[in-house]
Amino acid sequence: MAKKVLVLYATAGIGHKKASLAVKQALDEIAPKDAEVTIKDSLDLTNRFFKWAYLKSYLLMVGKLPTFWGMSYYLTDNRYVNIVVSKLRRMNNWLNSGALRKHLVDTKYDVIVSTHFFGSEVIADMKSSGVLRSRLITVVTDYRLHSWWVANGTDMYVVGCEEARGDILRWGVDPSRVKVLGIPAEPIFSKQLDKEAIRQKAGLKKGVPTILVIGGGFGVGPIMGIVRLIKDLPEDLQLLVVCGHNESLVKQLEAVKAGMKHDMHVFGFVQNVYDYMEVADVLISKSGGITVTESLAKDLPLVVIAPIIGQETRNSDFLLANGAARKADKVSDLEGILRDLMDHPEKIKAMREAIGRIRKPNACYDIAKLALEI
Repeated sequence: MAKKVLVLYATAGIGHKKASLAVKQALDEIAPKDAEVTIKDSLDLTNRFFKWAYLKSYLLMVGKLPTFWGMSYYLTDNRYVNIVVSKLRRMNNWLNSGALRKHLVDTKYDVIVSTHFFGSEVIADMKSSGVLRSRLITVVTDYRLHSWWVANGTDMYVVGCEEARGDILRWGVDPSRVKVLGIPAEPIFSKQLDKEAIRQKAGLKKGVPTILVIGGGFGVGPIMGIVRLIKDLPEDLQLLVVCGHNESLVKQLEAVKAGMKHDMHVFGFVQNVYDYMEVADVLISKSGGITVTESLAKDLPLVVIAPIIGQETRNSDFLLANGAARKADKVSDLEGILRDLMDHPEKIKAMREAIGRIRKPNACYDIAKLALEI
């Protein structure tokens, strides 16, 4: 049984970190007392400029240049383009990961659980060249797979669904090295919480439809437009809005709040989003892999709003194909969707039943067990 485990992520969006924290929490619960479990951001072990540029370039593309991001996403997922691009990317990763490689060689972990392809690529290359003997588990954090997740030298891939397993097999990966265990959400998302206590603490009314709007860790997406549309709906409802680290958006929404007939509660970055998912009837959000996973774990129907072309549209397509979500390509589409769901609660019930068929709320524990046993 593994005694020294590293859980590794990269801060390119909040989701990869949250997935790692979920696995770490599960390991802390079930690992033997003599096991040593460590969690690290791989970018902390690169040079300062590389770390800054890695996050900033991602946020720039998905926030300001989403079409360019989408084109790049699908282009680099092409088998022939990937042959060229992967060599350049891995060379760049190698040049900037000296401190990470030294740490891994010096520390000699038994198992490394990686929730981002940057760390997985570096480690897989080290294993292939014989520099590192640690076992590598790569946890894919979206419901469809991009070529960047595939790296020779990986011992085991964990994916969220059969569709993602099919994606990875098309890249020639041995089926015995792929497990469909789900995407990890923190253990608390799989637990039933006290709805009434949460409502009282948040100042929410019982029996009034509750809509939760989430803009991810960085508060991206047309949140202001969503709030303005809901503001004009005649139906009796209450609204929870989580803006992440976007403090400017929090201030803007607080200014709008005074003129609303609906009760609206505005939050910045919160650690207890599971509380609000527990009491919500519908979630409106982009379809990032971890947000989707958390909503599935809480049996919360999702209305996907304007997904970013690439991994978000693929996640959205997965949910829609399984009847577990509705999709609004633009804010104005929300009005009809919300009214339909509010007027026909049986449709919300059907979405919850669909969620029950695809959710894997214990993924963090299953991955933790795999890490200890591999």
